[in-house]
Amino acid sequence: MKMRIRRTAYFLFAISAIYLFSLCAHPVSPGGGLKDTEPPIVVKAVPENYSTNFDQKSIIVTFNEFVKLNKLQQQLLISPPTNELPEIKLKGKSIHIKFLEDLKPETTYSVYFGDAIVDLTEGNPIAGYTYVFSTGSILDSMSITGQVVNAFDLKPSVETFVMLYLDDNDTIPLDSLPYFVRPYYISRTNKQGTFRLQNLRNEQYKLFAINDMNSNFLFDLPGEAIAFSDSLISPEFVKPVAQDTLKTADSLVVVARDSLANIAGGLMPEKKEDSLIKLTKSSKYLYLFSQVDSTQKLLRAELTKAGMLTFAFRFPASDIEVESLYPVPDSFQVMKYYNKNADSLYWYFSQQVLDSLNIHITKDSTINDTVSLSLIPRAKPTAKKASKLVENVNSLRYSSSAKYRKLDLNKYLDLKFEEPVVWYQMRDSNRFINNKDTIYNQVAFTKMDSLGLNYRMSATFEAGGSYDLSIPDSVFVGFSGKWNDTILMNFKVPTLEDYGNLVIDIQIDSAETMIVQLLNTKDLVLAENQLHKSEIVHFNTLNPGKYKIKVIQDRNKNGRWDSGNYAGKIQPERVNIFPKELEIRANWDLEEEWDLKGKFK
Repeated sequence: MKMRIRRTAYFLFAISAIYLFSLCAHPVSPGGGLKDTEPPIVVKAVPENYSTNFDQKSIIVTFNEFVKLNKLQQQLLISPPTNELPEIKLKGKSIHIKFLEDLKPETTYSVYFGDAIVDLTEGNPIAGYTYVFSTGSILDSMSITGQVVNAFDLKPSVETFVMLYLDDNDTIPLDSLPYFVRPYYISRTNKQGTFRLQNLRNEQYKLFAINDMNSNFLFDLPGEAIAFSDSLISPEFVKPVAQDTLKTADSLVVVARDSLANIAGGLMPEKKEDSLIKLTKSSKYLYLFSQVDSTQKLLRAELTKAGMLTFAFRFPASDIEVESLYPVPDSFQVMKYYNKNADSLYWYFSQQVLDSLNIHITKDSTINDTVSLSLIPRAKPTAKKASKLVENVNSLRYSSSAKYRKLDLNKYLDLKFEEPVVWYQMRDSNRFINNKDTIYNQVAFTKMDSLGLNYRMSATFEAGGSYDLSIPDSVFVGFSGKWNDTILMNFKVPTLEDYGNLVIDIQIDSAETMIVQLLNTKDLVLAENQLHKSEIVHFNTLNPGKYKIKVIQDRNKNGRWDSGNYAGKIQPERVNIFPKELEIRANWDLEEEWDLKGKFK
């Protein structure tokens, strides 16, 4: 009996020991307590980070805890790039980096991990970890900082590759290198669009930025955006760090933070707030743009809604022939209309005559397309519950320039219809109440375009006035036979005191032509003026709210912003945005000054 109890005790002890060993062998998150927010710490690197005379095939970096690699393919950068990416494996608490090719002699290399190295339990990253070494006797210590912004709106271009090229290719011209050759040095912009390229040779470089869609470090896809420097640039000298510091330095070189904590790779306390890359007078600014394909092209042909086809083109298309490929019945009537920019053509057609149509689109020898289009709208999904309001299928829908029962001062009352109006006749039951004075049978509208999509009321409206309008049904008849229901509108016109005015004194160089735009907070252009000299620009009767001012350098004087072209060495037209948001208040004039002399060189 005692022997049986003793054996049972040994068995339970063995099971407990195996269980405890399994807990120790497999790292797991500790239960309870505060959440771990600290990144892993580098405790050792072999060879040491910032080593010289590097002649190894592999590197081992060891941390104070278990780590994993998160999105390594998107994060890893090597400068100069190797033809083949190194083999990177995790072993315990270490990362093993094995090079699969011979490295260049007398060259400083940077292996940048970005935020790919994170702890196993919470995913806390070591921000901008970089391992640096030289195959020669010295570490290159030159640097280039800068910022990449989108050329059209100056917003930071995030995670864009920044590349440096040396003029050392005997067969390919320097300007053609981005098409065929991987760069000598590479970096990536941060959330502010800023970048740093470090450990550079003291030579002149061609500087590029590319939105590399296929991650091959080449400018080889039509949709890839590019920015480039007009001339060769030189890096600036960075004071070398003392050798004893290099032995513990295990972070940041390319696209990095400025804190000592990052340079020490976590061996020093790290700041919680992000440190920005400091830009100086010698920093480089690049303006990213997408090249415009100059070839005219049909972008889209579709049935937009019942009774309307849309043909969208890349450029104005008034000289393009769009016709039915085969004869159509006389009952199939078509009304054609181009939009304001003439890059979209709309066909309003008779419904229930044809089920489909073959369209032939031609222009000289550049366009010869045939498209087959269904003329039957797709059935809308049925609602679970029937609506109490039954829509009149014969109702001609419209929109009005009086929004939210308000018609802006000095504006006309316009009606915009969903389809061309082919018949208009005002009936004698119309009524117009002007500040409580009722007027009968004196309402009239004027057709504002050749197709009859827009009609304007022949009346003016006073500041502070209150108006009611009644238009009987069937006054407007559309192309498809629809007619308007009774139109009942009431609205007010604000007083002059309800608005604010913006007065801005803009100083420009005498030889410049500028486009000055007033934008809302969604970057929608509300008004614009052209400037040929320094002058005071007025934007009057503005609704209270926040606005922005944008100026475009109109180099070719065509009245719009134009993108660049790398093959033609043409930079995009420069823009500038007023440095602060402008708040307009009612019954208030806001006056500002903006000196732009020398800002577009």
